[in-house]
Amino acid sequence: MSLIKSFNFIYNSFILKINNVQYDPSLRISGRISLRNKGDLRIGHQVVITSSLKDNPIGGDAKTFINVHTGAKLIIGDGVGISNSTIYCAREIIIGDHVAIGGSCKIYDTDFHSIYYKDRCLDGNINIPKTPVALGKGCWLGANVTILKGVKIGDYSVIGAGSVVAKDIPPNQVWAGNPARFIKMIKQ
Repeated sequence: MSLIKSFNFIYNSFILKINNVQYDPSLRISGRISLRNKGDLRIGHQVVITSSLKDNPIGGDAKTFINVHTGAKLIIGDGVGISNSTIYCAREIIIGDHVAIGGSCKIYDTDFHSIYYKDRCLDGNINIPKTPVALGKGCWLGANVTILKGVKIGDYSVIGAGSVVAKDIPPNQVWAGNPARFIKMIKQ
């Protein structure tokens, strides 16, 4: 193991420990993860996270950032792959087994700010919507996909690169675009 990989392993192990992350020892992280967990963060078996510009052949413009708020829950299933992406969990995000999350994806279960001027600017940013997100098993998010709050993606569905998903996607379908639209069924 090279000196840089050894340092990254020690760094990532420390970050996981001080953030009370429940994870399987089979977890592999390439690069250095950015993580803040104030809630419940569990990572399954055989998960691979790329968090390095040089280790992602399709690009990826940032490291992997994972942020779990107080009282929120983020569950990452077995065999999941995450590539230089951001997961921001204010309430609940469930990522099923064998989900592939492409380079520079964003998964949010909150709007971050109220849409109402008074709530946002005068009252200290209150009434911020937070709605759970769920990615079914075996789904695949292409590069630069954004998943917004309240979205449920069905098992084995594929979301095309650059898509913005603001509504539920049924199982075994391909969707793409901004906003994401149905493209075709996937025959299993």
